[in-house]
Order: sequence, then C-alpha cells, then structure tokens
Amino acid sequence: MSSPENSFDTKAVLITGGARRIGAAIARVLHAAGLDVIIHYRHSADAGLALQEELHEHRPGSVRLCQADLTNPGACQTLTQCAHQAFGRLDALI
Repeated sequence: MSSPENSFDTKAVLITGGARRIGAAIARVLHAAGLDVIIHYRHSADAGLALQEELHEHRPGSVRLCQADLTNPGACQTLTQCAHQAFGRLDALI
C-alpha cells in the first residue's frame, strides 16, 4: 500500500473557490493526500495567501494561487495557463 504522500503521484488539482470555506477544506484534504494544489480565488487573496502559507509549512512549493473572475469567458483559459505554469499539468478540477 502506498503512503499518503505518494497516493496520487504528485498530480495537480485546481480547486475553484479554494481559498475559503468548503474549498479550503477540500484543498487541505487533497494536499494532505499528496496532491499539488492550485487554489483559485476571485476576491479572497488574503485567505488564499494564508492557506498557501499553512500548506507550505507541510510541503513547500506544492501550492499556487490563481486569481480569476469566473463570470469572464476567458477565465478558464487563465486558470488552465496558471496550472500549467505552476506544475506543468492539470489532473483534476473541483
């Protein structure tokens, strides 16, 4: 059986609305399972930075922030580019 750090083989997940509340809880769980996390936020930069710092204490370099307004049609491309620049891949979207 693989260890939690390797259970997802460092795959990258993008969590929309990941800076606060349920999104932040999901980010914590998936990060603890070994995934690299891209945290999307619209206006919650401070919450996103705090969560990034918290998670980097456990695994430095494993979390990136990406700001986008999802009501903008170009936001999906922005998020995809952000994920690829951060980790070179995007394996899951939440």
